[in-house]
Amino acid sequence: MPDEPSQNATGIALTTAKTTDPPGTDAAANAEPLDRTALATLLVQHFSNSWGLRTAEFAVYLFLVTLFPDTLLPASIYGFATTGAGIILSGWAGKLVDENHNLRVVRASVVTIKLAACAMYAASLVLLFRLPALSTTERPWSTHLASGMFALIVLAGCVHTLAGVTISVAVEREWVTSIAMDSSTHLTTLNTNMRRIDLLCKLLAPLFVSLLTTVASYRFAAIFMGAVEVACMLFELLWIEIAYRRFPALQEAQAAREAARRVHAREDIAREADQSRPFYLSLAEGMLSKVKATLLDWREFAQYPIFLSSIAISCLYLTVLSFDGTMLSYLKAHAYSDPFLAGMRGLNVVAGLLGTLAMPFLERRLGLVRAGNWSIWSEVVCLLPVLITFYVGAPSDGSRAPTWNAVLLFGGMMLSRIGLWAFDLCQLKELQLALAAHPRRNSLTALQYSLQNIADMLKYILTIILSRPSQFKYAALASFISVLAGASTYLAYVRRERGHILHHSLGDMIPLLGRKTR
Repeated sequence: MPDEPSQNATGIALTTAKTTDPPGTDAAANAEPLDRTALATLLVQHFSNSWGLRTAEFAVYLFLVTLFPDTLLPASIYGFATTGAGIILSGWAGKLVDENHNLRVVRASVVTIKLAACAMYAASLVLLFRLPALSTTERPWSTHLASGMFALIVLAGCVHTLAGVTISVAVEREWVTSIAMDSSTHLTTLNTNMRRIDLLCKLLAPLFVSLLTTVASYRFAAIFMGAVEVACMLFELLWIEIAYRRFPALQEAQAAREAARRVHAREDIAREADQSRPFYLSLAEGMLSKVKATLLDWREFAQYPIFLSSIAISCLYLTVLSFDGTMLSYLKAHAYSDPFLAGMRGLNVVAGLLGTLAMPFLERRLGLVRAGNWSIWSEVVCLLPVLITFYVGAPSDGSRAPTWNAVLLFGGMMLSRIGLWAFDLCQLKELQLALAAHPRRNSLTALQYSLQNIADMLKYILTIILSRPSQFKYAALASFISVLAGASTYLAYVRRERGHILHHSLGDMIPLLGRKTR
């Protein structure tokens, strides 16, 4: 990997060699086993954090759909704003992790996430109390108080998203890579455990929210979830401290980063000592320097082979063919109940869990790059019948779809999650290996977040323009085209990494039936 931008050619060659190593040649196969207590503490903290994120992800959209029926616009505005914040500031989040003490950054992110979630629940609660007083022709945004509460939901959602990106870069990327210590086996173990926790929370959190809203009420759900966030904040601060102290690799990596920063600080002393320049010139030069640094990061990232893989996974974010807020709004407009939708989302998450189980098996049999190829194309195949349901036998607004249509819709989405999450794990490991030795790996990793957020924001632009449920089929078509484009881009990555796409012998083309890839 390159130590400096001028070493891109060497870095690319090393990246290619590392990402195509066969699974059985782990250079750190004899690495010491991970500290089980430390690992358990880290995973418990990740579960608590992921639970809060997934609960808010489902609950806030559910509240918006309840408050703003018959339109996708409010949910799309919320999604557009939060995703836009991620695009603009995710690079800053990566630099925050690179340039500051990781433990302090994670602590601040935990507190910020919890407070932002509480603000969203509190604002939703105000709107939910106002809802019965509105006439059938009014909307909750028709008063200054109500519009202010909606603005607070959007603002808190932006802060919530940014803090989530920061803790994800710090823990799931930086800490996981440092803890693995060049062991491919440890890296796969950590990544799959993290992803399984994410998927478990995606399964259970919506069911939990639906139980609260069905058995009690939306108001009680908002109050209860806010209280849970406050309690979890206290425990997460304790757990993250224990995990950091028990993994010496984290402290060693932090010491190395601080030493590198001190070297760079000495080089900047001459510039800082010059106090004769006007303040506005210093400010302008500082801003110009940051812009140039960001552009150089993008230029360097684009020269890596992994950039094509990053483009591929980013295309998967431009889709409404998943159980996100826009799909939830569409399904609610067709008279599906909260428990039914939570159950269907749960089945999708179970399928995603199967994808995390399939990924290590595929990697052993096919190798990392080919496993990703099989995974992403299986998603494309499974989404084809889902697309058909929006054009053949689609229900009118306010009515249920025919049984066969619903089976294709929910069944195809469920099966597509297996390939999606297997590919997500493959691509994550490819990215970690490609940037493992890069001195600014968190800054470059954050650029992939930016790509993903750009695609996500384009999705919300689609649903803002096509805000009526009857227009959702056009957004579905654009989504399928985007997923197909992602799979095609990954083919280019496969060819660049391996020199070919298809093998010539039957045994190589169907390696799952033969011996392991060597």
